[in-house]
Amino acid sequence: MINNITINNESSQVMVVVPCVLMVAGIIHQLNARPELKNSINIIKDIHGAYNEVLNTPHSTIVLNVSKSSQRLAEEIKFIKWYRKAKPNKNIVIYTHNHKVSILKYISSLGVRVIISQYESPSIFMELLIKSLSSSITLHSPMIKTVLQEQIAGELTECEMEVIEQLFLGRNVTQVAKRLGRDIRTVSSHKRHAMEKLGFHCDKDLHVFRCELTGN
Repeated sequence: MINNITINNESSQVMVVVPCVLMVAGIIHQLNARPELKNSINIIKDIHGAYNEVLNTPHSTIVLNVSKSSQRLAEEIKFIKWYRKAKPNKNIVIYTHNHKVSILKYISSLGVRVIISQYESPSIFMELLIKSLSSSITLHSPMIKTVLQEQIAGELTECEMEVIEQLFLGRNVTQVAKRLGRDIRTVSSHKRHAMEKLGFHCDKDLHVFRCELTGN
């Protein structure tokens, strides 16, 4: 079961989406230790409930756990994409024990600027979380920086994201061009730029990542 916890502040609200009760307790304890965060906790039973909660709390900042399970990961990626469109000017904080480079690069390419490893100390977690409430700069915890080696090439454009999502469905460039109503050369260009940003060198890399993401 996934628990979503909303901690309210007069100027902002932090919604923490985590799958583990012990982690929930740990995060609450850390947040309660900060005098600038006024507590108001609302537990939601699964990630699907977070959609309405975000819409009902316009000043919310999300702390989202990203897991290793392909089934959960697909739902979490879907939520990230939705959140980035619903709240384009708000940070989403990723708190994860998934250190797979391809996953972290993909998450970064979706516009996520704050990624914290769950293996970091509580003080690092709180420092980056507090910074994220008032900053739009990229914030990666030390372990995440080491994994990524600062090789993020850039955020995917909307067109690049549309193309890469179609490719994830197993379609080829010709099929994607027809489905999106675009010139095949344009689609090929979007594909090439997206793969460069994600660090993919060939179609096999794209296929392997699709399998990792979907579990298929």
